[in-house]
Amino acid sequence: MYNWIHKLKILGILIVSLTLLNTTKTKACSTFMLHNGGKLIFGHNLNEGDIGIPGIVFVNKRGVFKMGRSLNEMMFKEVTKPSKLSWVSRYGSITFNNFGRDLPDGGMNETGFFIEEMNEDTEYPQGDSLHKLSQMGWMQYLLDNCSTLDEAFELTKGIEIDGWTWHYFLADASGDCASLTFVGGKMKINRGKKMPVKALFNTAYDREMEVAKYYKNFGGSYEVELDNPEVPRFVKADYLIKAYDPSQDIVDYGFYMLDKIQVNDKPEWSIVFDPIKKQVFFRTRINPAIKQLSFNDIDFSAQSGPCLIQNMDVEKGGDIKDLLHPYNAEEMSKMLYSFIDLIGEGFFKMGGLEPSESIANLTNHWQRAEEVENQSFKGRWETKPEDPEEGALVLNLSSNRNAVFGEMTVSDGSIYKIDHLYMHNEKITLTYLTKSGRMLELQGVIKGDQLKARVYATEDYLGEYVFYKSN
Repeated sequence: MYNWIHKLKILGILIVSLTLLNTTKTKACSTFMLHNGGKLIFGHNLNEGDIGIPGIVFVNKRGVFKMGRSLNEMMFKEVTKPSKLSWVSRYGSITFNNFGRDLPDGGMNETGFFIEEMNEDTEYPQGDSLHKLSQMGWMQYLLDNCSTLDEAFELTKGIEIDGWTWHYFLADASGDCASLTFVGGKMKINRGKKMPVKALFNTAYDREMEVAKYYKNFGGSYEVELDNPEVPRFVKADYLIKAYDPSQDIVDYGFYMLDKIQVNDKPEWSIVFDPIKKQVFFRTRINPAIKQLSFNDIDFSAQSGPCLIQNMDVEKGGDIKDLLHPYNAEEMSKMLYSFIDLIGEGFFKMGGLEPSESIANLTNHWQRAEEVENQSFKGRWETKPEDPEEGALVLNLSSNRNAVFGEMTVSDGSIYKIDHLYMHNEKITLTYLTKSGRMLELQGVIKGDQLKARVYATEDYLGEYVFYKSN
């Protein structure tokens, strides 16, 4: 049998880390959180040996129907377990991607929930009852669905992750943060008192703490020399976090921190998210002018238009909202082909496909969610009241490609626009406001042509209903 899991691990270490051209500069990604004086930022460096990693900033919309894919499905001839997970995104997000749509390196959503990756050996969960996602797809899945760390950890319990080995830094707008790795297929979390330094690099968190004790800020005798590349970044990050003066501009200080914890050379990307002001700032090694986007200036509704993108290496500094444009396969494909010049064809051929096939799959994997035959939720759903004089409830669910929307017709004939429409496989939740401003919530499960649902007001349970699909 073709042992694709073993091969993926080997190639993930050697190729996907993109350090084949300079192995002395490996393992250099960094992530931290700085929370002080009512201010809060998340910072990240992507540093991969100064080989010019391209990237695209994505604006991902809420209310979008998605179908999960594993890396095995996208890059291997032998597909062992297709993903059967589907959902409608609850939140919009801004992410930084270099392998495709819904395949982020990291990002933050509208609520301030944040996730980033760093290279590190790990053992992802496996199980027949788990839904399979690539490690990048799993990150987007959390950004689409979660506002807190607890929600993220709960959702992860149902996922079998495939892909190359990373560990992760997660945080939310409350200032809660954690490191997450997988040991023996189980989540290992450092959080709260178990995470005294709010930072993560390319070494297991517990090992970082063991080494840190030899430096002065942890009770040891070694000096914390910020310009000495031999001093652990973990130790520097702790020093810099403690040294922050709340009177300083926190975003400027965040970039200063990223400069001080870089390794060997300028990072490919440096990114600072502000979850309180809902802003993101970034720069690249090729074009170091700082660019920014404000979440408050972006309409994240799927009905406002498609996913938006912009190459990270744009020369323009400042606000780049006006440069955002709809996702297109040509731009994504071109960037993926540029990886062949950086690392050769081996990565794209690891599953027995030709590079053109792998790149086409990475570029277009999300399109199957737009196919009508995969949108079983779509159509007219109607109750059948026992009293013929009692009007039926009618739920119409529609889509524009993969943007999902709907309306509810109640027994008196009034029609209400559906808000907060959310689906997770067969489960559906939605809300709408009555003419008086009363919020009603429907929670249901779709099984074939039936939707069994319970309806709630803010403080009241209003009953159970069965909707039947009529088209």
